[in-house]
Amino acid sequence: MKKISVILIAALALVWVGLALAADPPKSGDLKEVALVQAKGVKGEAKGTLTINTATGADVAIRIAGLDPKGIYTAFFVNEKSLMFEGIGEAPHVLTVNEKGEVDFKGTIKKNIYKRYVAAGIYLNPGGKPMPNPVGVKAALGSLVAKDKPKLILQGKLR
Repeated sequence: MKKISVILIAALALVWVGLALAADPPKSGDLKEVALVQAKGVKGEAKGTLTINTATGADVAIRIAGLDPKGIYTAFFVNEKSLMFEGIGEAPHVLTVNEKGEVDFKGTIKKNIYKRYVAAGIYLNPGGKPMPNPVGVKAALGSLVAKDKPKLILQGKLR
């Protein structure tokens, strides 16, 4: 009986240690937090943060307050000068805004893709539907190029 008790206690201790290790949240050194501030010329009180778990390189969280609850907002990593962009989260990269104008998004990105970009941007999309290209297209497509581009509302420097 004594052996069974010792074995049972040891097994429970191992399970507890295993669960504690598996549930270990990321350490503060593993998180890259980027302040999202209003872009030039934008009116309102919007502000937020983008947090990237650098230990996994793929987990992101976005928290924003002060948005228009009726707007359609998308999130991208961008290099404005080279017109490169990568969506944050699943396509079409839309952030769900609650009735208070807040976003609480948790999702994933391609592993370490954020390292290729200099900024993150939150865009207000015209016409009530998300646009897959936040920075515009430089091409000779004439009338096929949308006249309205998403408007940069919040931005944060990655490096």
